[in-house]
Amino acid sequence: MRPRLLISTSVAAGFLASLALPGQALAEASVPGSTPVSTADTPATDVTGAGAPAPGDVPAPPDGQGPVTLTKPVPGLPWATANPFDYTNDRVNFRVSARSSGKDATVTSLIARFYPLNSPADTAPVLTVTDFQYVAAGVWRATDPVVLPAFGAYRVALDVRDDHGYDVTLPNGGTVEYQQIVHFSQYTQSVPSNFDFDHRTVTVHGALTLTDPGTGQVSPFPGATVTIGGNIEGPEPKVTTGADGTFTASFDANGAIQTSGAYEPGREDSWTHTHAYAYLPQPDLPASEPTRIRVTSPTDVDLPAGATTTVTGVVERKVGDAWLPAPRTLVDLSDVQTGTAPVRGFSDGQGAFSIPVTQAGAYQVRDEATDFLQQSPAEDIAVHTPQSGARFTSLSITQDATGQGLVAGHLTLGQAGAPPTGTTIQVQYSADGKTWHDTTTTAVGRHGLGKDEFLCDVRHGTNANGYWRVLFRGSRDWLPVTGKTVHLWRTPTRIIAARPSTTHASHHPKLTFSGTLQQSSAGTWHAYGHATVRLWFQPAGSTSWYLMSTTATDTHGRYDLSAGDSGTGTWYVAYQSPDTHHLDSTSVHTRVSVK
Repeated sequence: MRPRLLISTSVAAGFLASLALPGQALAEASVPGSTPVSTADTPATDVTGAGAPAPGDVPAPPDGQGPVTLTKPVPGLPWATANPFDYTNDRVNFRVSARSSGKDATVTSLIARFYPLNSPADTAPVLTVTDFQYVAAGVWRATDPVVLPAFGAYRVALDVRDDHGYDVTLPNGGTVEYQQIVHFSQYTQSVPSNFDFDHRTVTVHGALTLTDPGTGQVSPFPGATVTIGGNIEGPEPKVTTGADGTFTASFDANGAIQTSGAYEPGREDSWTHTHAYAYLPQPDLPASEPTRIRVTSPTDVDLPAGATTTVTGVVERKVGDAWLPAPRTLVDLSDVQTGTAPVRGFSDGQGAFSIPVTQAGAYQVRDEATDFLQQSPAEDIAVHTPQSGARFTSLSITQDATGQGLVAGHLTLGQAGAPPTGTTIQVQYSADGKTWHDTTTTAVGRHGLGKDEFLCDVRHGTNANGYWRVLFRGSRDWLPVTGKTVHLWRTPTRIIAARPSTTHASHHPKLTFSGTLQQSSAGTWHAYGHATVRLWFQPAGSTSWYLMSTTATDTHGRYDLSAGDSGTGTWYVAYQSPDTHHLDSTSVHTRVSVK
């Protein structure tokens, strides 16, 4: 037995520096003793030796001493790893990835020893492999296939030596699994010659065998679970092989299929059996059939908040000139306004479907296209539930000096924005702010306005004094909303006794107009002093008015206005408010004829 030396990582470099072994071909090597030599954790390097330390840092080989045992890669020392078994040609092909101690070094000896996994430390190896051939990229292949005494997992210990004299032992060079090789010796499918929606039952038949990689013996594989795949959006049937290793399974295809069979070893078989897979070509399909949705529930529904309605219907497919039920067909109900994920369901054996709806929305229902069926045209379903979110913006209610009121603003409906065409706003009036009366109705988005804009004139009696508000009475989709209340008030005025001195004058007369200007307070008329009044004249046959005289009322509201000869025409006296607190007023119109 080759002697062992116990050393620490700190002296490993000096320990190995004196080892000078000549280059040699790979040959038989004796099994090292069982006393390990441990090293500290160091960064891993690649298997080619490119990561070796610079000259001066390389551990020096010992003089005639045995190999060093490593549990982790150490820069400047060889390293190797066992690769998983390759079962090509039903034999166990074994490969090792190995690197030398440095860039210019070459691996000269490689030994692999196999131990049952978790066996005691003093267990003898069940197999020692010494003959390897170099493949490429640091990979070595055992010259002969590996044959082990039993199926299961094995620990591989590796001895590596290079031509720089470095010699290491790796007790845990990797774990491999020696397995029986599972094959699909048979795998066929039976597809109807008229493969279509009505004829789509596929039957799969097959058989599993076990091959012993050591002896080449083939036997049936009973009790194995085979998974049948390849059915679009369908379940994957599982079937168990019989005593002779055969199995049969059937399923209804959802469309084009590429049938597959898979054996996946269970936990108890994962170390002793390989995986196995089989695939079959895709059969041809006929032209797909047209479909339609026939909705049997109401398509325009009022749904109370918190309630549920149900969309029902039948999926039908056209065969020749007849429409027949399309059973077990996927149906989508999608909200085209929100774009949320569709609600889905399958039709039953008679093509009927039923999908619950709990939210308002503009829905479309259609079936899903398959290789057998074309997608149907969409059918519209409207579900209405009044919801909050309607609001007035930029609302303005004003009154000018003539007593004309103006209501303007915008109505928006939640995220929908502008209301639909034909939406109206109700304008309401109240004398006391408590009891309200409808006065006028105006349309939102009428000609010349924005889609969400409204505008209208209002007046109650001779002016717009009082309380005003706007009201959206709601709809099937939106709850009512009332705008803010606005109180309008301008003090009324009036002109009394504004008659001319004569209504039949001769040429060059001087006409005089006298009267009183009053304003209302708490329903009582009072003199309005120090206010400006004007005398206006419209000649006969003219459409224009001319300002003839201006004066201010005295403290009692009285005034006197005069004008020279102006011919035949119409006269009146007017008060035009210069502020926002009074209403305009005019006297009666009087015609004066001049001879």
